[in-house]
Amino acid sequence: MPVFPSTEWLQQVADITAADDEYRKYGRCDAIVGLRFGEQLFSVTFDIFDIKDIHPTTEEELRDADFVLEMSPGQWADLITNIAENGKADREHTLNSLDLRLPEGLARNTMGDGYRLDKFFRFNQSLQCFFDSSSRVETTAFAGVDGVGAAAGT
Repeated sequence: MPVFPSTEWLQQVADITAADDEYRKYGRCDAIVGLRFGEQLFSVTFDIFDIKDIHPTTEEELRDADFVLEMSPGQWADLITNIAENGKADREHTLNSLDLRLPEGLARNTMGDGYRLDKFFRFNQSLQCFFDSSSRVETTAFAGVDGVGAAAGT
């Protein structure tokens, strides 16, 4: 049972998502996505219908990402727990609603490139499907989140 966030957890979600017909119905997704979870940074490459090259990354490498999804560890834990409890994000926990509600938004391009940031909006449904697939991954703990350690997922 993987810990969130980790390469193992992200890979399990990617494997489930890539095999899901629901994911394919949203069309091709072509984006390098950075994930910031406190001090932990990851890169995930969405390549048409494949999700690959998942690895821990550095601040410097995040410049290569089309956009970075950034929330506090507590906010990430809340999102993943909500998805696990509901089978998918409820209205308050979708990537789109979080982007609108968070003071600085959820998605950012570290280089200020609005064109590349626009991929977040273009591929939003595919990305939501990816995170919603996490409901099928048993998550035993949330690394770096004080007081959060309950199991999430199936």
